[in-house]
Amino acid sequence: MSADNDDTILAFEHIEVLTHGSDGQKKRLIQQASGALSAGQVTVLTGTSGSGKSVLLRALAGLLPISAGTVRLKPTHEPPHARFWDIQDISPTKWRAQVALLAQHPQLIEGSVLDNLQLPFQLRAHQHLRFDSNWHTAQLAYLGRGGDFLHKDAYHLSGGERQLVNTLRLLQLEPRILLLDEPTAALDVDTAAQLVALLVDWVQKSKQRTVLWVTHDTQDILPLADQHWHMQAGVLTKIR
Repeated sequence: MSADNDDTILAFEHIEVLTHGSDGQKKRLIQQASGALSAGQVTVLTGTSGSGKSVLLRALAGLLPISAGTVRLKPTHEPPHARFWDIQDISPTKWRAQVALLAQHPQLIEGSVLDNLQLPFQLRAHQHLRFDSNWHTAQLAYLGRGGDFLHKDAYHLSGGERQLVNTLRLLQLEPRILLLDEPTAALDVDTAAQLVALLVDWVQKSKQRTVLWVTHDTQDILPLADQHWHMQAGVLTKIR
């Protein structure tokens, strides 16, 4: 797929990711994968464990090097046919400010939920943004949590609560592309449905946002997806 569509925000073409096995031989984790993520859309990626889904997310986030192919990102505030940024040509900090990965196992620091939510603003990449406590209060209310949740000790959070904190920590930074690695895996049914609704609403509120969503449980999100991709043994195919 090419990046010629005016709605495309991120495009990758013929990318490969290699690793070296214990025998010293190279192994292709991703094989000639191509795809495009369009504005305002949700793309769901399915596949068995070990098929390469998480590897693809990490490569698109700039956390794993690609050995072949291109990954390109449409710059903000540019004409529709402006030249795309290539992942090889811009700084990792600049890339990751636009492309955010929500890992399957979130890492939180010691302290309160509030401490964790405020942490990114201590980094140079996000010092132009301001922490918005009212926004967080509104999101937590939507998710059935009161304002006292901000003061809970992160150490005592359940796996699902940790994922909620990690999700809000990313959304507040206003990325354009969210790469989600099984964000509802540790959540109960009701909270999972709320988080799905929150993320779908987030992507639809701006013409500059898109989501690539890795999941095993397609019941909640697949009916809402604009695209469905499948990964098997490092090979990416488009189902719809």
